[in-house]
Amino acid sequence: MIEEIEEKVNYCLNCKIKPCSQKGCPLNNNIPEFIKAVKEENYEEAYRILSETTVLPGICGKICPHMKQCQGSCVRGIKGKSVSIGDIEAFVFHKAVECGYKLKDVMNIENSDKSSGKKVAIIGGGPSGLTCAAFLAKDGIDVTVYEKYDYLGGLLVHGIPDFRLSKDIVKETVDRILELGIKVEYNKQLGKNLRLIDLEQNYDAVFLSIGANKPSKMGVKGESLIGVYGGNELLEYSNHPDYSGKVVSIIGGGNVAMDCSRTIKRMRCQGG
Repeated sequence: MIEEIEEKVNYCLNCKIKPCSQKGCPLNNNIPEFIKAVKEENYEEAYRILSETTVLPGICGKICPHMKQCQGSCVRGIKGKSVSIGDIEAFVFHKAVECGYKLKDVMNIENSDKSSGKKVAIIGGGPSGLTCAAFLAKDGIDVTVYEKYDYLGGLLVHGIPDFRLSKDIVKETVDRILELGIKVEYNKQLGKNLRLIDLEQNYDAVFLSIGANKPSKMGVKGESLIGVYGGNELLEYSNHPDYSGKVVSIIGGGNVAMDCSRTIKRMRCQGG
């Protein structure tokens, strides 16, 4: 792996303008700088640089639409192949795990004296909620996450198949974030056993990160018939019908469509 990564990082030009970061990355990760640290084999520094803007490098390195974002803005891609930014980011997380670099250390949580006395409730423990929780904790805010399931990760767990994102990576990521001192209340669902009005009385702020798992309707005839499913709901609840001897039509060509296609194909269905 090391030789392969060396080839990929040496391909990077370390651009001063940083179009991959400033134009391509929604988080503005300092891509040239963390790649430079990898070139110098300073993996802890690379992890620290990434942790300034993201707490999900092992996940983003695997599943982000790189060619639409950072790699799509890479200068190298104008005349040839883009730098493999996603692979390098995933490698940095791998080295952090292998070498025992802790998120709380690179974010300098233990040495922080920024305790604000503020409390924030976060509803939903998916990628948005976890990211919000981590950066609030970094700023000395007392954070509690309320999650409707008995696990954290949201769509990272139930919306993305194992063959695209290992659940071990998700668990390691979640554990690192919780080490920042974040509290969690499981099996709490807004509107059922959790009321917004109660949270507003006990917290200085409430962050809603409940996800967007209800599929968009196309407004076409027949979409409410038996046997027609929304992709996100199908992946989240794994409520699959018997596909034996059936041909399946997938409407759409994005990541959810591909995940559904590959999942169904693996269930020995003839995908279509």
